[in-house]
Formats: sequence, structure tokens, C-alpha cells
Amino acid sequence: MALNNHFFFSGLALHPVDMASALRDALVRDFSSIETLKLSFLATARAMFGPGFVWLVQARTDRGDAFRILSTYLAGSPYPDAHWRRQPVDMNTQSAASLGGVTARPQLGRLTEVQNTVGAYGAHSGERRNAPGGVDLVPVLCVNTWEHVWLRDWGVKGKEAFLERWWDGIDWDVVDRLWEKRATRRYDDFTR
Repeated sequence: MALNNHFFFSGLALHPVDMASALRDALVRDFSSIETLKLSFLATARAMFGPGFVWLVQARTDRGDAFRILSTYLAGSPYPDAHWRRQPVDMNTQSAASLGGVTARPQLGRLTEVQNTVGAYGAHSGERRNAPGGVDLVPVLCVNTWEHVWLRDWGVKGKEAFLERWWDGIDWDVVDRLWEKRATRRYDDFTR
């Protein structure tokens, strides 16, 4: 949640920022026009019932990189590595008793062998693998649709007005830098 909000606030500008021509061309390639992107993005955000985030992401596809719109509810993350979970036993469906007890001989080996696989998965591993069902993507822009972001200033029926004003306040330089980092594979810090 903290990262999502940081990402949201980092993409805002005090004054209008023009979109770089290379970024504009890439967005037009994938959405046919900037107006279509805006309408689709804001329609997705308006349609979200309840708290969440709407993201503009660049996804790696079979035909190359392409921009897509992605929504996540609550504090959901757009990063595919955030959903990877390596655990040999699902303790929601298994217990020590169903495994033969923690003192059973097979369990003794598991307690003495190294189980740590840190560095085996993710962007910094030797082999890049996504979580099951994960898509190789990088977020470049997001809007927060949680009610506490817009309700006090814009009122109960003010979500649409908030979204329109948000669109006018996007820092396209930040989006452009994130997009360039995707092209050069530099993910170190999305706020620089």
C-alpha cells in the first residue's frame, strides 16, 4: 500500500507537464490516440467499486512491449514478483498431524536441511521467472481510487471530477523516465 501511494503521488505535478513525443507515439501505437487512452483509463477508474488503484503498465508480450491498463483492488500490487510464494506445504490445508506430526522422521530432514531459496526467483536471480500466472510488466502510472483520496474534497459524486483533474496533473516526465527504464532494463528507483 505504501509503495502504491508513493507511486501515485510521485506521478503528480503542480503544473501541467507535456508528454514527450516518443512516449506519445508509443501510447498512440497501443491505444490509437491519447484521448482513447484517457477515456479508457478514466472509465476503468470510475467503474471500480471500492478502494484500489488503476495502473498504466508496460507488459512484455509475444509481439514486444505494449502498454496496458490494469486495476488492482485494495493494496494489490501490479508487480508479478509480489505474488510469488514458495512454500512446500500449504498450511491452510495441511497440519502437523496430517503430515504425520512434526517429530516424524521425514520432517527431521526438513528441519536440518537448508530450505532458503533467497535469490532463486525475481528480477535479480540468474533465471528470470514470473509467479504462476504472472506477466512481465512494469508500471509507469497509477491513480488511487480509494474514497479517502477524493471524497472529502470532491464530495460523494465527485469521483469523476477528481479523475479528470488528476489526468490534468500527471507528470508525464516521470512516466517517460519509467518507460525509458523499462527499455534499458534499469529498475533501481522509479522516482529518479
